[in-house]
Amino acid sequence: MRASEVTLKVRRSPKFLPFVLSGMVLGVVLAFIVNAVIPGENRTPTAILGYLVLYFAGAGLALGVLFAVVLDGVSRARAKQVSATKLER
Repeated sequence: MRASEVTLKVRRSPKFLPFVLSGMVLGVVLAFIVNAVIPGENRTPTAILGYLVLYFAGAGLALGVLFAVVLDGVSRARAKQVSATKLER
């Protein structure tokens, strides 16, 4: 067996799916809150809740992705290099 030294980067990276789903859920909740706050005399006869959910969920998705990308960049900056021994046959 031969042993060789290798340098590796060790870092913690975020999973994107939880950030995306959390952003979408927060957007939907915010859409329901905005719909409840709109006074009845200012409402249109069309169903505005569907549009609010669509737009706010999309904005939440975009913000969740942006937050995950920023955290990924921070984790890349904080990555540590370690030395490891690789065993080969």
